Amino acid sequence: MATSELRVFGVRHHGPGCARALERELASYAPDLVLVEGPTDGTDVLPMLAMEGFKPPVALLVYPQDQPIASAFYPFASFSPEWRALRWASREGVTAAFIDLPRGAHWPGDKPVVVDDDGEDGLDPEHAADEEAHANHVDPIGELARAAGFSDAEVWWEQVVEARHDPSDVFEAILEGMTAVRDAHCPGLEAKTQREARREAWMRKRIRIGIKSGAARIAVVCGAWHAPVLTEAFIKRRGQVGADNATLKGMRQRKSVATWVPWTAARLAFQSGYGAGVTAPAWYHLLFRAPTQATALWVTKAARLLRKQGLDTSSAHVIEAVRLSETLAALRGLTRPGLAELQESMVSVYLQGFPDALSLIADTLLIGNTLGKVPAGAPTAPLHQDVLSKQKRLRLKPKAEPHELRIDLRKPNGLARSQLLWQLRVLNVPWGNPHAGIAGGLGTFWEGWMLDWDPEFVVALVTANAFGSTTEVAATHMIADAARNGTDLAAIANLLDTTIRCGLPDSVTVLVDKLDELAATSGDVISMMGALPGIAESARYGDLRKMPTDRLLVLLDGLLERILAGLAPATTGIDEDTARRVADGMGAVVNTLALRDDDELHDAWAHALGELVERSATEALVRGFAARLLLDTHIIDGERLALLAQRELSLANPPLEAAAWLEGMLRGSGTALMTRDELWTALDAWLAALASEHFDGQLPSLRRAFSTFTAAERRRLGAKLKHLDAVGATAQDGTAAMVELVDERAARVLPTLAALMGLGGESA
Repeated sequence: MATSELRVFGVRHHGPGCARALERELASYAPDLVLVEGPTDGTDVLPMLAMEGFKPPVALLVYPQDQPIASAFYPFASFSPEWRALRWASREGVTAAFIDLPRGAHWPGDKPVVVDDDGEDGLDPEHAADEEAHANHVDPIGELARAAGFSDAEVWWEQVVEARHDPSDVFEAILEGMTAVRDAHCPGLEAKTQREARREAWMRKRIRIGIKSGAARIAVVCGAWHAPVLTEAFIKRRGQVGADNATLKGMRQRKSVATWVPWTAARLAFQSGYGAGVTAPAWYHLLFRAPTQATALWVTKAARLLRKQGLDTSSAHVIEAVRLSETLAALRGLTRPGLAELQESMVSVYLQGFPDALSLIADTLLIGNTLGKVPAGAPTAPLHQDVLSKQKRLRLKPKAEPHELRIDLRKPNGLARSQLLWQLRVLNVPWGNPHAGIAGGLGTFWEGWMLDWDPEFVVALVTANAFGSTTEVAATHMIADAARNGTDLAAIANLLDTTIRCGLPDSVTVLVDKLDELAATSGDVISMMGALPGIAESARYGDLRKMPTDRLLVLLDGLLERILAGLAPATTGIDEDTARRVADGMGAVVNTLALRDDDELHDAWAHALGELVERSATEALVRGFAARLLLDTHIIDGERLALLAQRELSLANPPLEAAAWLEGMLRGSGTALMTRDELWTALDAWLAALASEHFDGQLPSLRRAFSTFTAAERRRLGAKLKHLDAVGATAQDGTAAMVELVDERAARVLPTLAALMGLGGESA
């Protein structure tokens, strides 16, 4: 140990002042070994930093070889001290290594996590055992800030460290301060928790290995809290080696894989849930890049962004904002303006005292939309490499902010883009989300997407790599796996629609076979109706996507025949929720029949609806919806509707059943019912005769029935009721007779009808 010189640099993760000071100290100290707090099993990928093409933010990705989904990300920004140390070592040809506990020693669970500055992710089983210790967690920066007379720890740290002009002696001061705070809360500088004890014992073990390697000057870069227990004096403390070995005894590891992946500025922010995040990554980047000009550059950037939003901000505004921020800093005893002073000055000068307008640019100004890069030659899973290649070939550049994409499916490049995005969705990588409002254009050949790349998609690609090394192969195998295990007709039908959009003809055949099998053995009419939209969409757009559709049409016809045969029994003895599902399915049948030019099928459907209308055993809501469908297709007329309404809304029927029938009748558009005076006459008579206790019980069902109408339709219906001088009544001979409207009774009924339709007092 005596032959090596050891210096410990305690830093705050993602601290620009620490980063600048560290680079200066490393250049002066010139170590021949740099040891950095980070998972030891990531050391093997550090030589990659010599490659050209790294652009922070990036993250070290470590995952168990046998369970990629249990991965961990360690983010680095351009202003992260650890990143600057690693880049300095790579540039100077100095050996560097990570010294923290291997990630393989404590996999946290079964989903990706982002590790914070305490090495915590909140999912480690050991973490739960230390709840009491964490409840009494020490905030060392807060302690030091209070000792210095500051109420805000972040402001104090930024002023004395991150925004510091002269970085000399900063690390000696950090070590002294952290030693005092830690000794006050942890006698003997002991660790607070078992997990922290293991981490620090492991780091000391790795430092000893570095000393034994013969390095003359060793630089240790770690979180400031750990610095006091990683010094040479602490490592050489009597009995420390034995204590560390006892702490690490029995620790087991899983074999892991590590690589570098791009990260985003947004994922460095506190708002993303990252424990070690910073409030304003863009501001910290500026503090690191141009500390002496940060104030002027920041307010200039804000002015530029506000001008893009249509707000008038001139160069005179910029000059005045800089002056005001510096004055505020001086009044508050600060060495330079911080974020608070800058934002206050911009609100006063740019926005005339109205802070809400600042939200227009907050995300861009404070966080930014930077997406990092790693070299093309960086080791990745073959599937991830395939995606990178396709992104480049199809000119689909990942971006760290949501943006729209319109695709013309008639063009080969457009079709290939669409297929890639759909294939990635199958692989649980929802980079693109279909968005009908973006498609634009005319015809069905336009497709709209909202794209938003998330760095954690890399984990999904690593996991899906087990299914294949290209998106086509992996998606094909995942679809086949879903087909083998699938039992839900609707789910398989929706997957079929997605598969056609993926451009995978072999998978289409597999799913059609599965649908044939399920349809042949299923007696569940509701499931069969639920499967219709997916199959119909597939049949409708298959030709556009150059997919076979002949078998789909045969399958559709077969399902329709089974549905028609089993519809009546399926509507008997069901509850209210099931009845609504049946009604939804009946709507799907109507939409599917619109695609089929088959008179026999249409006639059979009309006959089935007629049976439902007349069957007393059919649930009332279904009877009402069947009558509505017959009315919409002009199979029954107003006279027949009046007779049905009188029968169903008769006082001889239970009020609950009458309300259910009415809900079914009113499903869909209100336009077709606008002129049906016969229906409103029957409804008026039924409502007027209801006892108050029955009316209160039916009110929720009635409001739900009218809620399906648009606001415009409800206004028109309200106007019709308001100005109705007479209503049609049906005489015994079936002819329409006119009856006088009794004002006194109408005054009681019409406001109620208006309220039911959500019109309030507007049309009453």
